[in-house]
Amino acid sequence: MKRPTDAIRISAPRRLSGLIFLLFTASLLSACGGRDLASLAGFGQQVVQQTVATTIGARVADEPMHAVEGYLRAYQPGAEPRLFQTTRIYDRQGRLLAELMDEGRRTWVPLLRISPHLIDATIATEDSTFYSNNGIDPARIAGAALQNLQEGEIVSGASTITMQLARNLFLPPEKRYDPTVDRKALEMNIAQELTALYSKDEILEMYLNLLNYGQLAYGPEAAAQVYFGKSAADLSLAEATFLAGIPQQPANLNPYEHFEDTRQRQQIVLALMVRHGYLTQAQADQVFAQGIELAGDPGLAPNLAPHFVQYVIGTLDATYGDGFTRRAGLNIYTTLDLNIQQLAQETVQRTVTELRPRYDLGNAALVAMRPGSGEILAMVGSADFNDATIAGQVNVAVSPRQPGSAIKPVLYATAMNDDLLSPASVLWDTPITYTVGPGNVYRPRNYDDRFHGPVTARTALANSYNIPAVKLLDGVGVERMLEGARAMGVRSLDQASNWYGLSLTLGGGEVTLLDLTTAFHTLASSGQYYPPTPFLAITDNLGDRIDDGVPDGGEQVITPESAFLVTDILSDNAARTPAFGVNNPLTLSRPAAVKTGTTSDWRDNWTVGYTRYLLAGVWAGNSDGRPMRNVSGVTGAAPIWRAFMEAALADPAILATLGARTAPEDWAFTPPAGVEMRDECPPGLRCREGGEYFAPSWLAEMGDAGPLGDSVVDMPAAPVYAQSTGSQVLAGFCRMPGAIMRTILTLPDGFGGDAQPAPAENAAANDAPAAEQETDPAAASSPTLTDEQALALAWVLRNGSRADLGDCDSLAPRVEAALRAAPEAAPELAQSGVRVLIDVQAAYWPDVPPGPSPGAIELARFAGSGGAYGTYALRQPIWHDYACPGQYIMGQVLDRSGAPVAGVQVMARDEWGNVAQAVSKNGPADYGWFDFLITSTTPHNIYVTVLDPAGNPASPTITVQHRYGEGGDAPCHYLIFQGG
Repeated sequence: MKRPTDAIRISAPRRLSGLIFLLFTASLLSACGGRDLASLAGFGQQVVQQTVATTIGARVADEPMHAVEGYLRAYQPGAEPRLFQTTRIYDRQGRLLAELMDEGRRTWVPLLRISPHLIDATIATEDSTFYSNNGIDPARIAGAALQNLQEGEIVSGASTITMQLARNLFLPPEKRYDPTVDRKALEMNIAQELTALYSKDEILEMYLNLLNYGQLAYGPEAAAQVYFGKSAADLSLAEATFLAGIPQQPANLNPYEHFEDTRQRQQIVLALMVRHGYLTQAQADQVFAQGIELAGDPGLAPNLAPHFVQYVIGTLDATYGDGFTRRAGLNIYTTLDLNIQQLAQETVQRTVTELRPRYDLGNAALVAMRPGSGEILAMVGSADFNDATIAGQVNVAVSPRQPGSAIKPVLYATAMNDDLLSPASVLWDTPITYTVGPGNVYRPRNYDDRFHGPVTARTALANSYNIPAVKLLDGVGVERMLEGARAMGVRSLDQASNWYGLSLTLGGGEVTLLDLTTAFHTLASSGQYYPPTPFLAITDNLGDRIDDGVPDGGEQVITPESAFLVTDILSDNAARTPAFGVNNPLTLSRPAAVKTGTTSDWRDNWTVGYTRYLLAGVWAGNSDGRPMRNVSGVTGAAPIWRAFMEAALADPAILATLGARTAPEDWAFTPPAGVEMRDECPPGLRCREGGEYFAPSWLAEMGDAGPLGDSVVDMPAAPVYAQSTGSQVLAGFCRMPGAIMRTILTLPDGFGGDAQPAPAENAAANDAPAAEQETDPAAASSPTLTDEQALALAWVLRNGSRADLGDCDSLAPRVEAALRAAPEAAPELAQSGVRVLIDVQAAYWPDVPPGPSPGAIELARFAGSGGAYGTYALRQPIWHDYACPGQYIMGQVLDRSGAPVAGVQVMARDEWGNVAQAVSKNGPADYGWFDFLITSTTPHNIYVTVLDPAGNPASPTITVQHRYGEGGDAPCHYLIFQGG
């Protein structure tokens, strides 16, 4: 427990004669104009009577260094640790990366590592009876007392080495040189107690290591390095006597500023050594004649990994307190490998320089880790630490940025861990619209702005398709993805789940490069999370361990099977070829799993990937968030990643550090026990070459349905063909009793989409024969067809599939519901119309013909609008009327010349599926006008479309924002359509 200095009480000086004590007291009092000699005896006796037996208590530590720290914490103010020392940071091979200091440089060394010459010179100069006295020197005290009496002031304090140590440890700076009896008596008492508690060698070790040798050098080791570039153990006699004189006046005897004064002080030291029998005069003269050559202050070692060093300091300070690391005198042995670090720094800087002119890419960061350990092998926080124009000292590796699609593997791993899908599960890359708030919709788009229809999860992830990922997140849930991401290491996603939306899987939340790389490290480590660590071991200057660094094992946060399945997808170059091409920068000379990411407006590029033995994550962009020029993760970050990985894998020294084996089979990603490869694939889709992998838990979940049970169905089915201008496709199959059994894809039902059915219809129409069913688009659809299914069906009618389109008898209303979604899902279909045929004859053939047979029956023929989205368009922006007495959508239909047109159908549909139709009027006062009454005051969207005579869209669908957004609080809205 810390005690205030004033609480220290003076004890009777051990083995100190009363006469000497009183003489010393008299000298002090005389110098201060105090009492006469007649009263000294009574005063001295009073002091003795007021003392107690103990001052500083029992020994506080076994080691002198720890004892000093204990006393300083108890009696001295300031930051901790109180005994400031130089901290050194090393790479994993023991190479010095950086030196850190706070108040000054100090490296505590035991007495055995200090030159005997310096020990002798110091004792001769400061306390010649050190090894024989009990902490005080009575003869020196008597001599000092008489000298002070003669001079009339204090000219000598008679302080021994132990008394000086007591003063520095137990007295605050402002009281260390008070010319009072109490202060001097206190020093003597503490000195005697220290002598009783510690050996002479321990006291001398404490004293020497606390001395100030000037030039911010404290203790013999720092002084020897600063002035002579060598260890304290290797000091020559000349160097030792030169140093021994400096602590008396470290500011005035700094050799780099006052060399001759320091040399003169050396002569005094040598003379004292002669006086006390350490040297003869001849030897002293010879030593002084040798001269002194200063090595030049080397300063602190250059920082070879500045951002990593910042990270190390921040990590330790977060545990032990701000500023702790710089003054703790630690030897920090890190996981970083200097060879890998320098390769990373050179690669980042060179590649950024090459890419800057083309893409306006100004900065990049890289983190490398060792799979299965959490060890950080390299950390480059910017392209140039010293470049202020890119904020180079900011460590982007630990700065939050949006990751784009690079975070998708976290979602897929979570879903596979929960047995929600397998690599062969079908995800539908077709249009989808989400209502995420009043009047707020979200329509995810793919990077290539195309829809790819039904795809396997392998294809969706490997090609980084956005829409399947958003639909998957809708099924998994934002909360569950956050839970999985945080477990895998993405701790920077620290907001509540309602703060994020479905764009989370596209990079809608900010993460750090280190966190994202750690999540990939979890995948590379068979689903085990290891906290990222920069430490192998931390010791103090005595070699005592403070931290053991790398943990023995990780925490299993996702199954090894799900980690392997995602790894296998990310390393499947054939699977990603449709989006990235065969020869892309994501391929290496060794098997590698890798994912890129690009944020909107080209602000952030990412590439994170790994082999069996090395993992690296790269961010590229501009520090100020300025968009780059048309550069994606595959063209901005991937070249840095690939150049670094290939160079590292070609370096034998780095491979040895990684413990990498040389045989090709040792680099392959091998499946865990129980994972099965089966030659099964959803019909018509691209699957893994050689067979797909399935986790045993997934196979158990699917049971008798088989590994594709979530995505296919076996049923008797007839082929359905869709014909439109210039194209004919096999749209899918409809269920027909007695037809041949086929394995076909199910329409999307489980991940994503509006759970509400499409606009309601007359239920009786579903049971009517196809020829009798109505084709009114406001009334015809299946009650079980969701909006997503309608959009998917519209897509397959234009592009083809091998999907289940439902019962043949109820296919017509399904097609009509799909055509209402056609402008968004298949605009070409909306333009040209479609003819749908059921091939009843081919229903009994095992092989499906490329086109309908003569036995095909026309189910329905639907006319198109004749133009892109129809022939009508808005003539001017929507006008919102704030003075309207009711709530209406009003408008007028004009022909191409601008004349009003009567008899044109206009349809309005709100967010809840309510549909209304109007016809442009023919009255003399309202010719060509139409209107819709709005019954709800709730802010919402209303979708308005002009229809042709067949009820097909003849214009784009216009979104009217009622009571919010562009519509403000206006109750009425005006639209003018022109075309025809």
